[in-house]
Amino acid sequence: MKKVYLNPQRPTHYDGAHFIVYLNARPAQYQADENSEPVEGVEYTGTMEDGGTLIECDEWNRDKLINGIIRTKYLQTEEDAIKTHQIQLLQAKAGLEEGALSEEKQAEYMQEWADFQAFRQEAISLVNSWDNWE
Repeated sequence: MKKVYLNPQRPTHYDGAHFIVYLNARPAQYQADENSEPVEGVEYTGTMEDGGTLIECDEWNRDKLINGIIRTKYLQTEEDAIKTHQIQLLQAKAGLEEGALSEEKQAEYMQEWADFQAFRQEAISLVNSWDNWE
């Protein structure tokens, strides 16, 4: 669901095991009511009615927030498979794996790693923008 706000939204603690975070931000026109002039705002797309996304995270902790965001796209088992594929690539390149990976499979594994890393970096940047983490 999409929702436009006047100002950027910050995560909110939802319950003992979840936070609502605001992902997929993009500029949009915000209009407080039908009589007001539109101004520049921020649109979020998420799973909740308010445009937020519920993530598993039980405390305000940088690593847990990042992990919660990553889990919105990748299950733990999917992440494990991607990492296993990277090990297979390294073993194949070192000549340690029997039955070498085809060039097509190698390209697929490299692309899935690049996609995962790009999403992970987006999650890290977003979470870093929320606080001065030490």
